[in-house]
Amino acid sequence: MDEIPVEQIIRSRRRSIALVITPDGHLIVRAPLKAPVALIEKFVKEKNGWIRKKIGEIRQRPPATVHEYEEGEPFFYFGRMYPLHIVESGNNPIERTDRLCVCRTLLPDIRHRVKCWYMLEAQREIHARCMWFSMTTGYTPKSIRITDARQRWGSCSSDGGINFSWRLIQAPLEIVDYVIVHELVHLKQHDHSKKFWAKVKEIMPDYERRREWLRENERLLRI
Repeated sequence: MDEIPVEQIIRSRRRSIALVITPDGHLIVRAPLKAPVALIEKFVKEKNGWIRKKIGEIRQRPPATVHEYEEGEPFFYFGRMYPLHIVESGNNPIERTDRLCVCRTLLPDIRHRVKCWYMLEAQREIHARCMWFSMTTGYTPKSIRITDARQRWGSCSSDGGINFSWRLIQAPLEIVDYVIVHELVHLKQHDHSKKFWAKVKEIMPDYERRREWLRENERLLRI
């Protein structure tokens, strides 16, 4: 049986080796800074069956969203679908009504302009949700940033800041909330140990259902 190639090895101050299967079916390894390559290769080999199973599951999921930015094409905002509508003029270059209205003058640069619009929306909405959960849980980040990350919905930095991909705003609100809680808990519990998941469950008892939704549908949220 052919070995599964490792797309990337990401080293950090984590304590254990973890495997990540990307939405495209590629294998990424997260490893401690000083973990020997031989140890990483041994771990991957031992998990070969699990890796193949997960890649098989991913390939059976709905295909990733590919936008052509044409009239009527669906765009998502907090889980609701908004058909793209090109307008001749409007109060704003991009406006969300029952559709996602984009002025015709933006067409030459529509991909970039829609992305910028999403980023501004995420900056406002996700930031507000994060501050609400921070106040109710007592987990206080030093900063909240919206990034262009493609592989991670959220992350927690070593200096106490948390980051969220702007693409997350396409997901239903309950999924956005799950990612926020996940990253807030990482401020105190940096690994994915039983203690970490216990803290997440204390705040969000049904987190497993939300996490599974994200795993099953994340390919639909990638622009």
